[in-house]
Amino acid sequence: MVYINKFLASLLPIGVLTLSSCAMQPPTSLMDIQAGEVFVLQTAITIEPNKSRSFMQFGQLTGGSFDHSEPHCRIEIRNLSELPQTIHPERFVITQVNIDEEMIALRNQPIQLAMNDSIAPTTMTDGASAKMLALGGYERPETMDLVHLYLHSKQQPNVYRLTCSGSLSNGSLADAPRSYRPQRQQIQKIIGEIGHIEN
Repeated sequence: MVYINKFLASLLPIGVLTLSSCAMQPPTSLMDIQAGEVFVLQTAITIEPNKSRSFMQFGQLTGGSFDHSEPHCRIEIRNLSELPQTIHPERFVITQVNIDEEMIALRNQPIQLAMNDSIAPTTMTDGASAKMLALGGYERPETMDLVHLYLHSKQQPNVYRLTCSGSLSNGSLADAPRSYRPQRQQIQKIIGEIGHIEN
C-alpha cells in the first residue's frame, strides 16, 4: 500500500504539469490555429544585429518597426548576436499556441491626469498609455491582443516563435475589426507570400 501511494504521489507533478500546459492551449472557439500544425516560411528573414525580432505587415517585411494602428506579425529568435542572423525558409512545427495581451509604451505620448475639478490637469510624458479622466474615471490602457505560435526546428533551433497581433486599441469600437486578435485568415493577409500555416 505504501508503494502504491508513493507511486501515485510521484505521478502527481506530471499530472499537474500536463493539466497546466493543456490549459494554456486556447480552444478552437478562441483560436483556429492549434499546436501540431506547421508554419511554412517561404522567404528568408534577416534579423538585424542585437535584435531579437523582425516585423511583417501588409504582406511585407518591415524590419524593426511597424504601424501600431494596423495588425502585424513578428518572428522572434532566442539568442541575440552582434551580426545579422538569417532565418531560412523551412517548415516549423507549431508546438504550442498561447493568446495574450500586450501593453505598448509609446514615446512622447502625453498623458492627461485630472483627478477632480479642484485640481488642474497635469501632463505626464513617461510613455505609459493609461489615462485618468475627470471625476476620477479611468480609461482602459491601449493594448494589443495577440497570439503566440511557438515554433520548433532541428535545423534552426534559435527560431523561437511567430507572434501576430491586432492593432493597438483602448477597446474603442472604432478600432474594430483591426484590433481583434488575428485568426488564420487574417494572419495570412498580414504575412502574405512570406509564409503560410498548414494544418
